[in-house]
Amino acid sequence: MDKKNTICLLFCLHFHQPVDNFNFVIEDCYKKSYEPLIENIFKYKDVKFTLHFSGNLLEWFIKNKPDLVNKIKVMAKRGQIEIIGGGYYEPIFAIIPYRDKIAQMKKLSKLIKEEFGLEVKGAWLSERVWEPNYPSFLNDVGLKYVIVDDNHFRSTGITEEGTYYSYITEDEGKTLRIFPINEELRYLTPWKPTYMSVDYLKKAADEKGDRCALLISDAEKMGVWGTTHQICYVKGFGHQEGDKGKPFIPAFFEQIKQNSWIKSITLSEYMSQYPAKSLVYLPTASYDKMEEWVLPTDIRKKFKIIRKSLREDEEKKEIYQFLRGGFWRYFLVKYPESNNMHKKMLYVRNKLIVIEETLSKLENEQLISVILKKVEEAWDEIYKAQCNDCYWHGLFGGVYLQFLRFSVYTHLINAERIIDDINSLINPKMKSYIYITPIDFIKDSKTEYLIESDVLNVYVNPNDGGTIFELDYKPKSYNLLNTLTRWPEAYHESKKLKTKEVMVDRFKRNLLRLRVLHDDVTLEQLQSDQYYEFGDFVNDTFKVTSSEKEGKIAIIEMEKIGSIKDTDTDERNSVRITKDIYVEDREIKVKIRINLDENDENQKVLTRIIKNLNLGIDIPFFFNGDTENFQWESNQIEKKDDKYNKLIDPFQFIGSHFKAYDETYDLGFEIDILSKNDSIKISKFPIIAYAYTDEGYKEIYQGINICPIIKLEKNLEFNLKLIIT
Repeated sequence: MDKKNTICLLFCLHFHQPVDNFNFVIEDCYKKSYEPLIENIFKYKDVKFTLHFSGNLLEWFIKNKPDLVNKIKVMAKRGQIEIIGGGYYEPIFAIIPYRDKIAQMKKLSKLIKEEFGLEVKGAWLSERVWEPNYPSFLNDVGLKYVIVDDNHFRSTGITEEGTYYSYITEDEGKTLRIFPINEELRYLTPWKPTYMSVDYLKKAADEKGDRCALLISDAEKMGVWGTTHQICYVKGFGHQEGDKGKPFIPAFFEQIKQNSWIKSITLSEYMSQYPAKSLVYLPTASYDKMEEWVLPTDIRKKFKIIRKSLREDEEKKEIYQFLRGGFWRYFLVKYPESNNMHKKMLYVRNKLIVIEETLSKLENEQLISVILKKVEEAWDEIYKAQCNDCYWHGLFGGVYLQFLRFSVYTHLINAERIIDDINSLINPKMKSYIYITPIDFIKDSKTEYLIESDVLNVYVNPNDGGTIFELDYKPKSYNLLNTLTRWPEAYHESKKLKTKEVMVDRFKRNLLRLRVLHDDVTLEQLQSDQYYEFGDFVNDTFKVTSSEKEGKIAIIEMEKIGSIKDTDTDERNSVRITKDIYVEDREIKVKIRINLDENDENQKVLTRIIKNLNLGIDIPFFFNGDTENFQWESNQIEKKDDKYNKLIDPFQFIGSHFKAYDETYDLGFEIDILSKNDSIKISKFPIIAYAYTDEGYKEIYQGINICPIIKLEKNLEFNLKLIIT
């Protein structure tokens, strides 16, 4: 290589933990990665780095690891590091409103300035999600550059050679510098010996010296993932692989230091020395794997095969450059539970904006001051709920991690409670309230009905079987319907899995879903959702016939004209179903009526239906504590030993009462069934999703389903009482 050939190495490290991740998890990451990584960076003064910390993790460092923070301060003072900003709680900018984008970025930039004395010039994009309007709002907070995946450039015709430079783009005339991440370096470090990264840089270096290679890595990848702690800090790759047994991190930093043709600089320094190569406009994009993960399951299976075949076929390799997958926002369609969290976030923040608008009408300055502090607290709760990790699913658990969904709901309900406090300060009569709001909550052009009080939120979807899809107990900021449907995933067909182990659901796990099943359906068939459904109304639309308030009671009445199939023929018998939901204080009462049509021509069909079929009612619920500490009981069965004590174990019993208790949160959930029909069987089983994560295939608890099964009658009527204690 010509000695005059040089290349700029832009080394960026991203430190992140989801909001409310377990402290022991963060401590483990600290010991395996964060501490040794910062320690090594600190030792190599001549090697420059650009660092990014999500705001909540930086808060954790400041509170718990002052020595680490002091080292970062020293490095900032000596000009070794640059710290970039972004959203404080790592939101996906594409799905949060403009105001929240600005507020989250300002909040993080302010913390970085206060702690380290550094001006923030660049933005980190969560999961490298990019949309063409980003330059406008990033420019509005004074940010000058952003880091994106090289995948973003492929469909514009820019090849690997073209990604050795920075570019400039604009939106509404507001410009922004863009740095493409180098894919090859990302896969080499730390998985291969350091000489391979150095060799790659040698090939990319040129005489002009304005080329750059942006190496970016999650800090967790440098010590937490798989065997990387051993590779990075203990034994490296051994003598025969070029690093002489030296751990990867110090060996790589040494290589950068010794090879003067590798110009180690920060991104801001590169910008000040070299202009952008050209103007560019990038399409909506994320990294290539994300664009695969977001696709609907059936399409994803086909896409994966096509992508692999193009990449490995020398004659078709060029086509691969233009192959695009899906678009990040589709996760809100693929996982309705993700959409529910997102739309609740938008709904709650709109309530807060109404509060702000009300303040202009108040005259009491002292009251306004008190309310403004509460408004600020509520906004921060909403921002925490925008953390991206549980809104999607790929290599990491994402939406399957129930404790992360619980965190989102906790913060949103916290915000609602603050809003309730503010409303009661403005109008003391609002301390206790209940009302019904018809609204297109999930933004699908159909109307949902939200029953809200100072104690409960009960969200009803008439368009999905007349079911309840959210049940918030506000005193504990607890959503008891934080369940996840066992959705089919492309990886379920892996040869490493036994197909019988994987259970998937046909219908979303909502409360009050009615099922019509045969006498011979087993608990195993019910649990795996592999029984024959005789009704045609399980997920169909119910008509809301009345929604009104009577004093402190909110009432929604629904009806559906459907049919039930004969057990012996294809004939169907007409049926009228009504569901009346009453909400008062901590109780939900439900009256269900099933009226089978009877005439001279259907007597045989009706007789067989009544003889052979049953009505099942889904009552899923979610406890967030330790599953070992969940308890349950029924006043109709006697527990002779401990084998019935585990709530999570499948079990069936004859009875009409069930009560469960979450010891961790001191929360109880009780079900009473009031019916003249005494042949009621209660089935209970866990909702366990089979998900592929960075730790391999995992069974992840998503809640419990209680399914009372009642013998069908020509005119069946019964009441459910659900009580939260």
